[in-house]
Amino acid sequence: MPGLRGIIILLFILRLGDSLTVGFEQIILQQQAVGRDVSEVLDTYVYNNGVLGGAWGVAAAVGLVKGLVGVALVLAANKVAHLFGEQGVYRR
Repeated sequence: MPGLRGIIILLFILRLGDSLTVGFEQIILQQQAVGRDVSEVLDTYVYNNGVLGGAWGVAAAVGLVKGLVGVALVLAANKVAHLFGEQGVYRR
């Protein structure tokens, strides 16, 4: 297990950037049964308002903020990995 520690931390860091993404297909298919107001997530918001509603600017802004938050999470987790003595995604 000590030999796998660096790989586990690296995979955790890379997976953290994708943490805001959920199962879009499952939510969009079940949205009519559950209700749109209680099942709205970022991905379905972008789809409903951007593609169906035509508000491309708002949808693009939400997607951009989601991407920036993902990058910030990866960079912060990489900094924490460096503080604990691991290599992380890149070397300092």
